[in-house]
Amino acid sequence: MDILSLRVKNRAGVLEQIAGQIRREGWNIKSLNVDEDPLDSSFSQMDIEIDSRNAKITSVAQRMLKLDCVVRAEIKSSGSSLVLEPRKAVDTVRQDGIALPLDPGKPAGAVRVLVINPGSTSTKLALYDSEALAFSESAYHNWHSSGKDSSISGQKEERKGSVLNALANRGVELSSIDAVVGRCGNIMPVESGVYSISDLMIEDINSSLSIHASSLGAIIAREIADGLGVPSYAVDPIDVDEIGPLGRLSGFVGIERSSIFHALNQKATAKAAAERLGKQYENCRLIVAHLGGGITVGAHLYGRVADVNDALNGEGPFTPERSGAVPLLPLIEMCFSGEYQKDEIISMVSRNGGMQAYLGTNDLKTAQKMIDAGDIFAATVVDTMAYQVSKEIGSMFAVLQGRCDAIVLTGGLAYSSRFTGSIKERVDAFCPVFTIPGELEMQALAMGALAAYKGECEVKVYE
Repeated sequence: MDILSLRVKNRAGVLEQIAGQIRREGWNIKSLNVDEDPLDSSFSQMDIEIDSRNAKITSVAQRMLKLDCVVRAEIKSSGSSLVLEPRKAVDTVRQDGIALPLDPGKPAGAVRVLVINPGSTSTKLALYDSEALAFSESAYHNWHSSGKDSSISGQKEERKGSVLNALANRGVELSSIDAVVGRCGNIMPVESGVYSISDLMIEDINSSLSIHASSLGAIIAREIADGLGVPSYAVDPIDVDEIGPLGRLSGFVGIERSSIFHALNQKATAKAAAERLGKQYENCRLIVAHLGGGITVGAHLYGRVADVNDALNGEGPFTPERSGAVPLLPLIEMCFSGEYQKDEIISMVSRNGGMQAYLGTNDLKTAQKMIDAGDIFAATVVDTMAYQVSKEIGSMFAVLQGRCDAIVLTGGLAYSSRFTGSIKERVDAFCPVFTIPGELEMQALAMGALAAYKGECEVKVYE
């Protein structure tokens, strides 16, 4: 049952105004309950069950928000909720004082896709009208200094709120959205492709929410999409697994190598590199190094990632905040020394290792300032990180049997010419090296969802 919950101003004639709007729209009230706000008697809460016939409940809510007596609307459905606020005025500004251009509305014939991509400290969102980007922005979060719940599950509501607030600030009519797509992670191993976000997918994500922020992309996308009555999708989750049998054995019986990597951006940049080469991705042999807070290096063999380091579980180079592969026996000694708790060791491996542990920062720009100021150790740390990336690229060159069309350097660290230059001088004798800094994740998510919505690709079933 869908309930439209309105926060309204306490003044004469409000009930008649709401009921009149419902009658004019041709909707029927099945039940109505009104309670005065116990904390502020100038407002009341009005819960309405509406028979809106063929209209989306979000369209009903948006119409009600046009009334000057309504200050907020909430759609409650099957245990989830979606909060809407009235459209802001044209002169609305962000906290940084920059005016936000309002959404001019969805162009005729366009498919409007909302894209949600949570990272460790930010939530990126974008709105696409078919292939055209309407706008994109990032909301930044500071969990630790704010004293808020910093667990992944504890971040969901704030991240979801940041997405809805951004849409409201832009004046986006939620009813104009046709599909929602979110970055996805921490599910069972899957093939590359576009997936409908299913109940099983959400169930599996919820069982591992303490691991990676990308998990929240699918959850938030599903909740918003369900509130709007539109489909929700995930594209190339971090759990894409195409590793062959030779890459599976670890050498330790009972532990197999797994495939957890930046599949979304690796696949997108690999296809961009193939286009530069004038070839189809499925006809290429490529090595892609995603260089960010986590670093993964994959061997792309004719459209499949034949091998890749699992940075989340401690493989590969050290990174701005992860330890990477370390000598095992000393690590085992630390684990059983009695000096550390399990959570402390995990933190040193996955969140407070690498450059963060050595230099006290996970920001390469800050490290570069230290180097520019004459810090020799900072230079050694950054150059060692690049050296280890080069070694990983060399191992993937062996996976491709010495035949590689191009090496691709991507991710946030690829903006640093010092860092990429240090890698290139070691590997550019192998084959051409393309630098595609940043990431293509937002576009890849949007285009995957667009193709799925239009029936131009297979929508895979997670099972």
